[in-house]
Amino acid sequence: WDPETDIPYATFDRSKFSQEQLDAARLGWSRRAWTEYTGVIESPAMLIRLALDGQIPIEVKFVLAAKVVEEARHCEASFLLAEAMGGYVVEPPPGDAIVKMVVAGFRDRLAFNPDVSPEAGLAAWHIISEGIAVDIFAARYRACKEPVTKEVLRLILQDEVRHVAVGWDYLEYRIPQMTKAEIQVVQDAVLEIMENVEMKGFHSMCLLPDDLESELKEAEAIAAAAGLGFCSAEQEHEVFVRSIQSLRKRFGKMGITVPLYAEIGETQPA
Repeated sequence: WDPETDIPYATFDRSKFSQEQLDAARLGWSRRAWTEYTGVIESPAMLIRLALDGQIPIEVKFVLAAKVVEEARHCEASFLLAEAMGGYVVEPPPGDAIVKMVVAGFRDRLAFNPDVSPEAGLAAWHIISEGIAVDIFAARYRACKEPVTKEVLRLILQDEVRHVAVGWDYLEYRIPQMTKAEIQVVQDAVLEIMENVEMKGFHSMCLLPDDLESELKEAEAIAAAAGLGFCSAEQEHEVFVRSIQSLRKRFGKMGITVPLYAEIGETQPA
């Protein structure tokens, strides 16, 4: 799909929403573009790693090559939607540490680190981070009332589902061939992203300190109430918890452990 021609941005009717709702939604969708920029960096970096290894199946490299384009069109679609809502916000508000430090920092440490295997990288980003994103996007799609926004969510979601699927397919193919030491590298990456990215509030803003990203929290709540492509923080946190429970089950079948995190509201093992 083409983000410029396949989405009818011109039919977005601003007159149906208050200025407060439009400003909140365009900030939320601008941030969506900012987070996708990290994917534009991560995908080719990981592809280079895979391309240098002649033993890795070509299918994985093909999907990652396509993903470079897909992440770019997610940025463009989010940008164009923010423009339709009244204007793209060029820079994150002060304190947007999640975009600038937590995510980009981990991706930088992961992509070209020879101690982190491609399998570990795919487990961390294609399975965990994008897997949680898929579950949250599905909830946002169900809650969305505005048709242009809903179409953007649908098109991004269909790409992200494929990204997650290739991560699982490849890891399930590789785990039986790996040594205990190699599997431990995957385990370490799983814990790193879970505890230092996800548990720090990248997808569940309920886990962020009250003073961090307060402007965005308020904006997403307003946009959610207006049906402009978001859910309340509480709704997204419920999805986040269920997503981790699902991840724990599937990783467990491969001998990879995702601990229980009582602070996110889980009451029993999944």
